[in-house]
Amino acid sequence: MSESVKHSPDQINQQAAEWFTLMQSAGVSTEDRQRLNDWLAEHPEHQHAYNQIERVWQTLGDISNTAEASALRRSVAPLSARLMSFFKAPAAMIRAVIPVPKFAMGFVSACVVAGLILLPRPSELITTHYSTEAGEIRTITLADNSEITLSAKSQISTRISDIQRSVNLISGEAFFDIAKDRQKPFYVTVNNVAVEVVGTQFNVQKIRDAVSVAVLEGVVNVFGEETVDRLVAAVPDVVLTAGQKVVKASGQAFDAVIDVPSSDLGAWRMGRLIYTDVSLTDVVTDAGRYFDGKILLQSPELADVKVTMTLRTDQVGQLPDMLAQTLPLEVHAVSDNIILLKN
Repeated sequence: MSESVKHSPDQINQQAAEWFTLMQSAGVSTEDRQRLNDWLAEHPEHQHAYNQIERVWQTLGDISNTAEASALRRSVAPLSARLMSFFKAPAAMIRAVIPVPKFAMGFVSACVVAGLILLPRPSELITTHYSTEAGEIRTITLADNSEITLSAKSQISTRISDIQRSVNLISGEAFFDIAKDRQKPFYVTVNNVAVEVVGTQFNVQKIRDAVSVAVLEGVVNVFGEETVDRLVAAVPDVVLTAGQKVVKASGQAFDAVIDVPSSDLGAWRMGRLIYTDVSLTDVVTDAGRYFDGKILLQSPELADVKVTMTLRTDQVGQLPDMLAQTLPLEVHAVSDNIILLKN
């Protein structure tokens, strides 16, 4: 699917649909994601086509729940079930069914039929999953034109419909640039924290069991409750404005709100990691997402030592030596991609 020959727009759209379905299936491998990245990098039209497929999938939930649509769903229920089982199939099975582009036309036709047949009700949210590899930073444009920049080794799931906009940060970190819609607030949930905005720019980070929320622009409501359905009439625990940050560890109350320089907010998007009075174990955990391997701290007594430092994301491999210059640590390289820190 990543041939270098020139393809027509129709062929590119067909290949984009193929790739998107593979990414939504179970058991997608690192090699699959790398091949997709290679294909996207071949030509700007590839990225554009893939983005269009994502938007179509995300907006299927916006189709009206008419009587005709309900009747159509009932009449083709068996076919719908078969198509949905295909979408949920393991990646290896999908690859076996559509091994080369020449099958793309029939496959894309099936995708179109599935979209027309299923006609999701407005209340049926469509969940889409995104993830990144070590050192990878990816920008995702949602159906409402909101943008999410996903940091390295991070995972999110999005649920977009005509009645709700929500994202669950499963791991890692993300920067959100949310399109304004006062009728439909945007929610981000992670661990035991939920964020509510109308339209703003903010950063959410998960390190171990702690969640931090920092605001670059606008106002953000933060709750110590992760269930969106319970937030309709809830009063926020913390209200953040531009230049403010709050942290909450699992099972604990929110820390005091602190001020953060705007240049530090989401600096990782520009390749800079900034740590101010952060525990050593959190620095190693967070920076390790930009390292294609493992950096392990094996000195529990140093875990809570506070560290203040700045480094580039392409310097993370040098982090152990940097720390050893100022802390009582020894660096032990077990292999090229496993580094131990101990005193």
